[in-house]
Amino acid sequence: MDTVQRLESAWNAHSAGEFEPALQEYIALFDATAKDPETASLRLSYVLAAWAKLAEEYIPARRALVEERDRLAAQLPVDPGLFHDIRIINDKLGDLQNTYHLFERMPEARAQQHAREALPSVMACGDYALARRYLPQPEQHLALAAMQLNELKSRVNVLTTEGMAELLADVFNYTTEVALVLDLLNGCGDTAAAAIARQQAVDLVQAPEARACVQAELDVPGSTLDAMVELQNSVTA
Repeated sequence: MDTVQRLESAWNAHSAGEFEPALQEYIALFDATAKDPETASLRLSYVLAAWAKLAEEYIPARRALVEERDRLAAQLPVDPGLFHDIRIINDKLGDLQNTYHLFERMPEARAQQHAREALPSVMACGDYALARRYLPQPEQHLALAAMQLNELKSRVNVLTTEGMAELLADVFNYTTEVALVLDLLNGCGDTAAAAIARQQAVDLVQAPEARACVQAELDVPGSTLDAMVELQNSVTA
């Protein structure tokens, strides 16, 4: 039985209320995919998502996930790259404070390396001063993100389904950076700068179709994801 089949079997057990067998299989899959390059991409996506879903219904599953998170955290001093794994697990647990506290205890050089993915947790915990320290020029960050979107858009043919899917994914990534900048500026009390940055986030996008998508996302947050799902459904229908 391959990894996907094992995951489906565990999910079926989970759905049938066989929580403990499902948990043990999720734990085993999480460990196995960490050691297998061919299935590593499943570890922090499908396997973790299934385990986290079980954790919402079964307290021992949440306890086991916290223990796995803490085990990885204990290895951080020798393997700083594990911060990425821990942050994703914390996102699933809704424990942004753990990410924040791990980040603020990091040596400066390592903190610089992991600042971007830590910033949402830092700001969610209200430490905008620390966030501003690691993103001192938010407007420049926005300009660079727009430049990257414009470059990516130049390679995309939006007249094809694949091209539109790629455009929506690029817009989603861009507006994630926009939201980060706006949250930081507003959190620091720079509401005027945030208003200017919001308009610039649209104006800096060169392609009309990409600009329209960005404007739609700013007007109705979540519209890009809805469009991505609608597009996917139209392909599979």
